[in-house]
Amino acid sequence: MKMKRLLLILLTIFSLGNIAVHAEKVNDCIKIVLQQTVSDDPPIKKDGGPIVRSIYVPVVDAYLYNNVVNVSFNENIAVVNVTITNESTGETVYSEVHSSPAALNIDLNSESSGNYLIEIETDDTYLQGIFSL
Repeated sequence: MKMKRLLLILLTIFSLGNIAVHAEKVNDCIKIVLQQTVSDDPPIKKDGGPIVRSIYVPVVDAYLYNNVVNVSFNENIAVVNVTITNESTGETVYSEVHSSPAALNIDLNSESSGNYLIEIETDDTYLQGIFSL
């Protein structure tokens, strides 16, 4: 009996560990996890000293609520390009350049259900995330 229970617990843990999470549910909103593309070159300090790391504070947060994507900017950004693409068709359903935005609300109610890719690009940052309608 104990062996069956242990086997069931191990199988459950193993199966849950293989699930890829692209979005998290937060208070009826779905948080779109934005990942930053990082260069392969390691940072090098000119004076040869150690590289100091700090806590990462996201520049942008994105949420999906009732087929509306809400994008909030946590710092002042001069120019940002936001693109949303339907992954199955490759069709760009939204693409605009904004100057000094604080927040954006992008209505996707007229779009079909499926997986979408959001790309947020500034002068020095490129973020992307996947979400489903």
